Amino acid sequence: MSTSDADTGRKRLPLSVFDELLDDAAVAIDCLSAIVRVCSEATGKAVTLFDRQGHVVASTRPEAGRQTTFPPLRDIVRGHTTTTPPSADPVLLPAELGTGLSRRKILSAVVERGEHLGWLVVDEQPTPFHPTDEYVTLRCARRIGAQFLTQRRITRVAWNARSNLARQLVRGSGAWKDLAAGAEYLGVNVYARRALVYVRDSEGAPEDLDRSLAEYTERALGQEVLSTRGSEGILLLIEAPAGAASPAVVGRITSTLEAAAAELSPASGLIAGVSSVYEPDSFARAYREAREVVRCIDRFTHGARHRVLAVDDLGPARLFLANGEVSAIRHFIDDMLGPLLDDDAAAATELIRTLAVWFEQNRGMRRTAARLGVHENTVRLRLSRVHTLTGLDVTGDASHQLSIQTALLVLRLRDHPAFHLESRCAEARDDNTVRADALPDERRSA
Repeated sequence: MSTSDADTGRKRLPLSVFDELLDDAAVAIDCLSAIVRVCSEATGKAVTLFDRQGHVVASTRPEAGRQTTFPPLRDIVRGHTTTTPPSADPVLLPAELGTGLSRRKILSAVVERGEHLGWLVVDEQPTPFHPTDEYVTLRCARRIGAQFLTQRRITRVAWNARSNLARQLVRGSGAWKDLAAGAEYLGVNVYARRALVYVRDSEGAPEDLDRSLAEYTERALGQEVLSTRGSEGILLLIEAPAGAASPAVVGRITSTLEAAAAELSPASGLIAGVSSVYEPDSFARAYREAREVVRCIDRFTHGARHRVLAVDDLGPARLFLANGEVSAIRHFIDDMLGPLLDDDAAAATELIRTLAVWFEQNRGMRRTAARLGVHENTVRLRLSRVHTLTGLDVTGDASHQLSIQTALLVLRLRDHPAFHLESRCAEARDDNTVRADALPDERRSA
């Protein structure tokens, strides 16, 4: 039921009906959006709810104002945030040329228990403001504040329950039937294969980094992510798509985490290790793998940039690097590749890159040449140059090959330029993908 405004011809909801609709909206599944819709219906105006960061939470426009657009929140609230938290009393903002406010707006802060949670904005479109519009806006803003806190409490309880489940899955603690029952209640697929990510805590990282990483990776990968925080770092259990091969899953996770680190924690050097994909009864093993990767990165990486590596990047040598005496390992690297590292920097980078690709391609000469974008004879000459400089027979001695691979691994951890994906060998790989894939897989030594 509505009444007509004699001055504007606009139909308005009686306040008694408005109160009933507001009560119904507060218990709706999409309560915040429902309250915004009631505000729009009661005022006959376009209404938008922003969070404190300026993101649109919900927005509704009456049929006559479908073309209404809201400027960014920063333009709306400019000059009206003098108190902290701001007052919940609605403010009528005048239209001002050059400010983005082409029409008047009612601005009401969403404040609950002294905490500023967002902004409710009503646009003077498609009809002029009515004296009751500020009252309606204030009532809706207050109801939104109460719902914000209620939803936060519910979310926190669910988050804590999922975090505890993740911790139990990794530890292997608790009866499996009890874990499965709890997971079903939370809507978690406890039987899924997952990769485990261990993220070391670092100075300057946001306090809620565990939740931000979980939400980012879940959204980017489209897979369920469980998260928990321990005394030393963050654990993510990331679901693997059914039937997907472990290397492909781990590769996607690694690249996603690199992007997440740059966006969510740009000020701190995030270090993370990614395990292989395992069944639920092997998550403890996945945890050990990821911890060993992080330990390797932590021991041999210098600088503050983000480093995300998977267990497959390091191989079995991670056990030696994670647990061996650091000075002895550094002496070992100097003994293996010292003469090579002392050579001309640009030439040394080419030789190291060639060695790395050669091992990556299973010591296949043609595949290595295709990946690097050079002739096979060039690869042979470079490997011969390595032999001359180091005395290591990289093509014929298995023990020398193992030593060089271990040394290369440390160089990778140190972020040697030869391992930068931006190098021209990566560009050449893109140009030669089809041709290289057509070549037979060479397993023999050159």
